[in-house]
Amino acid sequence: MANRLALVVDDSKTARVTLKHMLEQQNLDVDTLESAPEAIDYLVNNTPDVIFMDIMMPDMDGFQAVEAIKGNPDTATIPIMMYTSKEGDLYVSQARALGAIGIVPKHVEPAELFEVLNSLGLARERRSQTDRKSNVMLLEEVPEVALSAEAGDIRDIAYEAAEAVGNHESVNHRHGELPDNRYDEMLGELRDMRSDIDALSAARGSPGGLSSLWLPLTVFLVMLVALLSLYNLHLETRDRLDAAGQRVKELVAARQLQEDSSTERASLRDQLDSQAAGSRLQTQLLYNSIAWAINLSSAYDMQDVAFGDQRLAMVQELLTRLSSLGFRGTVQLESHLGDFCLTGDEVDGYRMADDGRYMSDCSLIGHPLYQLPTLGERQSIGFANFMATSPLVNGDDIRVEIVNYQNSRPKLPYPPRDAGVSASEWNEVAAANNRVEVTLIPERAE
Repeated sequence: MANRLALVVDDSKTARVTLKHMLEQQNLDVDTLESAPEAIDYLVNNTPDVIFMDIMMPDMDGFQAVEAIKGNPDTATIPIMMYTSKEGDLYVSQARALGAIGIVPKHVEPAELFEVLNSLGLARERRSQTDRKSNVMLLEEVPEVALSAEAGDIRDIAYEAAEAVGNHESVNHRHGELPDNRYDEMLGELRDMRSDIDALSAARGSPGGLSSLWLPLTVFLVMLVALLSLYNLHLETRDRLDAAGQRVKELVAARQLQEDSSTERASLRDQLDSQAAGSRLQTQLLYNSIAWAINLSSAYDMQDVAFGDQRLAMVQELLTRLSSLGFRGTVQLESHLGDFCLTGDEVDGYRMADDGRYMSDCSLIGHPLYQLPTLGERQSIGFANFMATSPLVNGDDIRVEIVNYQNSRPKLPYPPRDAGVSASEWNEVAAANNRVEVTLIPERAE
């Protein structure tokens, strides 16, 4: 199978060679170019499977190149990864707005690069995959109470009863067959007996004296044999029916025991349901306590990124702990902005008002980066890559949602805006409201 093709666009030869070598280690063919215009010309006759585009380049930067590529219907579907040595969340928002699928740093580790390629379907998996063990503790179904008569015994009883009845019906058939089966044999024996009697009579000189007894004797013997056979069959059938009747009694007793135990099983199920409800309540209280403890330090500095590397460390630790507890559900990260008392202007920028100032001195009440529409969703490169590739986020058990409330839900109420309120007093409240809070929403068990 032919290798996939990657295009690396970077004005730094060292960066091009380094990334090309790492991509070739992932079994990709790699073309390299040193400028964005060359890349646009290259795409006229070539269609790579992925483009790694440097951001900071002379003449035409990476953002302009992405905009041109995505604006061309012939190249719009090619996935583009921005490739930069600069840190900053502003690149993330701009890259996504233009249609890039993400950003990787130039010091990317091979394992991180593999995850990026794997998410695009361009990596050839070389690591053994193992199924993750589930820690979900589910309430097992209540076991049935064991009965004295097993299901197999019940079937045996039914079969034996049917067999006994069948044997009983076959008695009449056997009764009817026995005289016929034995008749010819007995008739032959009687003929031999008659011959012997006639011979004996002839020898004694009294012909016909004994021969006249052969007919009554024959009838008697035939009736005797039939009666003995019928009696033996009667005894055998009675024993079978008695045994079947005893097993039926045992079956009826077992059924009665099962009905009597149904009330106990229902009571046990009610107790287990009550215990399960109590367990769910305790689990919810545990999750609420975890969220409360994390939210004690939810505030972040006005100039910091809402979802930066410090927040990333907290989220990684939280998801690891929740996974070990068997948590299934949604982890909601809620960003909130504070309205600060600022001085300055749009040209020179805004800064927090100095101590000693009053609300009447504020040039702007809001955030110094208020012009960014997704201010509360700003992410560092590390945080964005974690959200895109980490199995803690992209598995089936835990989902992470980022919700931007901006300044609509202040944690603390602001003081009134009058001339007597100092800027420092106001900004102290704004700093507390500038925060990221965690809410844990577990799935309800079915």
